[in-house]
Amino acid sequence: MKIGQALRTERLRLGLSQQEMCDGIISRPHYAKVEKGMYMINSENLFQILLKNKIDIMEFCELIQNTYNSQENKIDNQLQIEIDYAVNTKNVNEIEEYAEEIISTSKNEILKLRAIVTAAYFKGDVEKLSMQVREKIKKEFDEGRHWTRRPESLKLFANTMPLWAQDELDFFIGRLLMTVEKESFSELMLERYLRIFANYLAICYERKISEEKGHISEVIKYIILKATSFHLMIYRTTGIYMHLLFNGNKEEAQEIRESMKKCGYENLISSWPK
Repeated sequence: MKIGQALRTERLRLGLSQQEMCDGIISRPHYAKVEKGMYMINSENLFQILLKNKIDIMEFCELIQNTYNSQENKIDNQLQIEIDYAVNTKNVNEIEEYAEEIISTSKNEILKLRAIVTAAYFKGDVEKLSMQVREKIKKEFDEGRHWTRRPESLKLFANTMPLWAQDELDFFIGRLLMTVEKESFSELMLERYLRIFANYLAICYERKISEEKGHISEVIKYIILKATSFHLMIYRTTGIYMHLLFNGNKEEAQEIRESMKKCGYENLISSWPK
């Protein structure tokens, strides 16, 4: 879908006239020709229209991404979706299959590293990862790359967390905490950080690290404090659940787990430690 078509789709969804959609930004005749694909619209005017009408920018981008994305990125995105689904369902054969396809076809080095580590983790071969792979991964988290603010690097970190020794993992989480405490960012970025923090808690619990060590207590407090919007409540629940586990309150934690199952969230909590 092109930009003009996407604008028309959003306008009709909102029940607005063309004049209402573009009022105060560009003329209605000009806007009408944008919808028809006869005129271009500059980025400043486009964002003014989206923000004026409270149109979700990420949802709008989803409408147009297949039109403007390269074929190479489309293939990478589809493979990423496939391997993520295989991870969620813990289908090791499919994980290995998609990882091999990514490694052999993609030019995205971070995606390839993520695939290598994901396949190794689910096969129980993390310790067998070569020094070459480990050095490539470590290079991505160089301070000069601003990895704590880059979505692709954050995805790689999420995939490679089990690879790090506890002191290294604590160091990286400390860097993330410094970033989230000092800067403002979108709710989408907040969700990325919350997902990483939830994974950190699970790894620490599996490694039998006490809540007083590392950044465990800080992370729990951050999750509970920041995950306040409705679609982020699963992370807040995760924070409360992990706090109960770290303190040995397994019966209360189990009650939360059962409540989540009854509410239809069984897939979302499948990765929770018990």
